[in-house]
Amino acid sequence: MAKTLVNIIAREHPVAAYLFVKEYFEEGDKLLFVAAREDFERITPLVKCLGIDPGVVERIILRRDADKYTYERICRIIQNALKKNEQYYVNLAGGTRYMALSVQYVFSNFHAKFYYVQTRENLIVKTIFNNSIFDNDDEIYPIRYKMRLGEYFDVYGLTNDAEQHSQPQFEGSMTQRMFELFSQRKLNSSDYRVLDALREKYRNWKSLDIHEVETTINDTMIPIPNLSRFLNFIKFTPSQQGFLQKNEIEYLTGGWFEEYVYHLIKTHVNPEEMAIGVHIDGCVEIKHNNELDVCFIKNNQLYVIECKSGINSDSLFNEIVYKVSALKEVLLGVDCHSYIFSLKKDPSGDLKKIARYMDITFCDFDVLTKEEKLQKALRKM
Repeated sequence: MAKTLVNIIAREHPVAAYLFVKEYFEEGDKLLFVAAREDFERITPLVKCLGIDPGVVERIILRRDADKYTYERICRIIQNALKKNEQYYVNLAGGTRYMALSVQYVFSNFHAKFYYVQTRENLIVKTIFNNSIFDNDDEIYPIRYKMRLGEYFDVYGLTNDAEQHSQPQFEGSMTQRMFELFSQRKLNSSDYRVLDALREKYRNWKSLDIHEVETTINDTMIPIPNLSRFLNFIKFTPSQQGFLQKNEIEYLTGGWFEEYVYHLIKTHVNPEEMAIGVHIDGCVEIKHNNELDVCFIKNNQLYVIECKSGINSDSLFNEIVYKVSALKEVLLGVDCHSYIFSLKKDPSGDLKKIARYMDITFCDFDVLTKEEKLQKALRKM
């Protein structure tokens, strides 16, 4: 028998609706979305991402602001749009608690089965609302469908290049060596001056002539007399002899840390899909252009890691925290887990508290360099 899948749409939590449809939609079914006025624009990208004929999609939109918190009005609006002979599968996840209570009440007077998509545990709970709470008739199912990175961003209406699958560009042994040099403080002041000059002046250059930059007296160039010595010391061999390419400069000035974190996650967390440097653009009403240092998906949960090998000041750390928090709140939703990985030391734990307050996990020098603490952090992913 054909059925109608019902979802409450919320701006910050469309994944629950997406997974519910992926689990239960069959040929001949219809979709019904219930949404407040400010959330209804989420429906179009969701339907597009699902690849379902828009002709089988119906909408109940609470068009006035007062409608979304006036219980009786919500119930009347929904009830007037329903059909007595329909079989409804109702997902109560999404929207406000008030909306869920209204939806549950109205559909209990129709032919309805009730579900709750628990995305944090990747489960679906099927519930029967009746007068008995002692018959243990709740049923719990694991969500079988596995989202890909690009799908997650598509559900939120974000353009992205996740399908390009940005991967590490350099050998893991080179990246491990860079981590040891930095974490064990084996670089001297001259080495850091080389890195500072590369970062400040040459990070966007397509190609840098090593001999020229070591011997230059040109006012438009910052000389780096010790560049060759530095490259020899860290055992870095440029792909083109005598030149550093743009991607190599980016790697030396911080990109190595992103690749180190990538290898760390891939080895110990076993994600279903991951990438480096994914770009996402916000939808029409939210103008954003952001790059995600390392991101991966596991059990339909998105994990985003901001990678900063060095953070010079607490004020800079605060800026990073607010950036990561805003990215999650505005674009990536409640199913996103946000992290900051850095070799900055936090002996007092104050920076971890600041991050935790913004729902971000901060993995500092102590975590990254002590195996027991590192494994504990990775097990939580």
